[in-house]
Amino acid sequence: MFDGVGRRQDQSTGQLVDIGQHSLNGYERNCLFRNNGDGTFSDTGRPNGADRVEDGRGVSVLDYDQDGYVDILLRNYAQPAQLLRNLGGTEHWLEIKLVGTESNRDAVGARLTLDAGGHSQVREVHAGSSYLSSSSLVQHFGLGTHQIVGTLEVRWPSGLVTRMTDLGADQQLILIEGSSNPIPVTSWLLPSD
Repeated sequence: MFDGVGRRQDQSTGQLVDIGQHSLNGYERNCLFRNNGDGTFSDTGRPNGADRVEDGRGVSVLDYDQDGYVDILLRNYAQPAQLLRNLGGTEHWLEIKLVGTESNRDAVGARLTLDAGGHSQVREVHAGSSYLSSSSLVQHFGLGTHQIVGTLEVRWPSGLVTRMTDLGADQQLILIEGSSNPIPVTSWLLPSD
């Protein structure tokens, strides 16, 4: 299957070692980092069961069960996908899906800046985030103990700016470009016709 493909055995001759049916990546330990909120991160892979040694190919970050806590979907070489479900906790969150009208429909390129309790967070809407996978277009903000979002500003790719204040925590919202009134939703699935 991988004839003539391998790793260099000797830098002077350039001969390759036959790797047979194995991956070119090799197996590496997965990492999971927690933002400490002070510009540093802690590796929390081991206590959360995410520090597996696997031949990783792709990762998607999404709120799979729509409980407000971000889950992780892993795709490894020659293995079925694995869902690492976040069982959550007691802290607050806000999820928002942008819908472009003047900008592209998925609002790719939009920049969201949120302030809650004097702490700012920034998200940018991206399409594609990992090899052969993509994360959710829904933007997730962890709010900690804060139950109110002081301000949420959206800078759309069209140049339009939407600013909202005093949003409640623990909810899913859809914001349509040109409106400053987000629509609360109970599910990200679109209703049937």
